[in-house]
Amino acid sequence: MNTRRLGTYLGVAVDGYRLDPADPELGAFVDELLRRHKVVVFKQQHLDRHAFAKVARRIGRPEAHPFISEDDPVVHGISPFQPYHEYPEITGIYHDEKHTGNLNVWHSDLYWRRVPPGRLILRAVQIPPWGGDTCWADMGAAYRSLSDELRAELDELRVVHDWMRIYSSAFADDETRGRIRQKYPPQTHPLVFTDPSSGEKVLFSNKSSAIRIEGLEEQESRRILDMVHLLAWRPEFQCRVQWEAGDVAIWDNLRAQHYAVSDYRPHIRKMERILLEGEPIQ
Repeated sequence: MNTRRLGTYLGVAVDGYRLDPADPELGAFVDELLRRHKVVVFKQQHLDRHAFAKVARRIGRPEAHPFISEDDPVVHGISPFQPYHEYPEITGIYHDEKHTGNLNVWHSDLYWRRVPPGRLILRAVQIPPWGGDTCWADMGAAYRSLSDELRAELDELRVVHDWMRIYSSAFADDETRGRIRQKYPPQTHPLVFTDPSSGEKVLFSNKSSAIRIEGLEEQESRRILDMVHLLAWRPEFQCRVQWEAGDVAIWDNLRAQHYAVSDYRPHIRKMERILLEGEPIQ
């Protein structure tokens, strides 16, 4: 087994290692890599959907995405669809010339849930001949780059997150939106999250779901959120993965943001993802 760093702050690629769901030590091995690197890319795994699901269960507790459809896709470039009835936890994120990626923003997944997913697993099914990379940003390094005074200010703030920010167009009528809003009301999380396993503080907000800072006027709320969200764009905090078919990436959804680069039109890019349950945010 060989490992190589992908960035200064986060990311490691692992060659010559097989993700074996029968290995009782797999979960502990992945835990340690994620604790140190936040993003781990296991090269050339070529898992089928059955093995993919079993690996996810060995690493954590899979959960189904709240918004899935058997249509491909229900919202072009955003909502995943459910390709396998026997594996509801697997969602497809498929793009082609007609259905292009349009969530072109740094984000973490489902912060609008009361308990966001703790980790994500993504396997590369079909890769375009060029482009289609994924980038990740270390939000702990972003937090540490700020002054002591600014960190102390941000430590006290809480952010309201809402699925309507990106998913409202998926539901055409007010009745449907209202029903789903009752099931998934806006959630408030701390702007700065402390990871319980490492004690690391990270900036815990992203542009795809954050709508305002609790208790602040709109202009001041937007100023702070824009400043925080733009930190993910700094290349110093990032790593970038050029996919090969068969690769599997696992990452910490609470300490890193990601960005799927949509630069491969008219070619096809097919990825499949599993969300792993997190713990309540303190």
